[in-house]
Amino acid sequence: MTGTHDAVETMPDGLFSGHEIYENVNPRIAALYAGEKVVLDIGCGSGALGAWIKRENIHALVHGIDISPDAGITASERLDRFWCVDLDLSPLPDAGLKYDLIIMGDLLEHLKRPDLFLKQVSKFLAPGGTVIVSVPNIANYSIRLRLLCGEFRYTDTGIMDRTHLRFFTWRSFSELIELCGFSIEKRTFISRFSGPLLNIFFPLLAVQFIVTLKRR
Repeated sequence: MTGTHDAVETMPDGLFSGHEIYENVNPRIAALYAGEKVVLDIGCGSGALGAWIKRENIHALVHGIDISPDAGITASERLDRFWCVDLDLSPLPDAGLKYDLIIMGDLLEHLKRPDLFLKQVSKFLAPGGTVIVSVPNIANYSIRLRLLCGEFRYTDTGIMDRTHLRFFTWRSFSELIELCGFSIEKRTFISRFSGPLLNIFFPLLAVQFIVTLKRR
């Protein structure tokens, strides 16, 4: 990961516990927004993040995609364009433009073939464009301890969300990114811990990995 820049974030209580999923704006992802004008939010829910981007940059054009038709009702009102798509069954919609920024917040773990999807995303990225991706860390110490005790239970939210089809460690996530033709420009970890040890032991202590990517 030569050339990447690490940013360590401590997770405030409740960030992943019980928020209405379609209205939750991940503040760590929002902090990575750099003023890009043409944005695609894949897995946008009700468009809360896109609405925030449009407030930050009144010139921004924001499109959104989500599998939920109910969330899409609100997203259609907030965003410039919205598609309701099951990405395991249908390709990405083509709006006839390239995006300066493509956001995939906690999306890849819900897909059957995240590798094929990431390669598809690359075709919609403008030259020099950025991708922001976040995934939960299945190798977090709390999950490891539960496995040690013989426990593997799905939950309604969080790392063990029952809708997750794929699970990622830092190594498997990094390998997926490289396989799909991207390089990591910046990496951020959400954790309940802070301090210098987190920089060393983030594959164990992070709850979520957030990265910005560039096409190689």
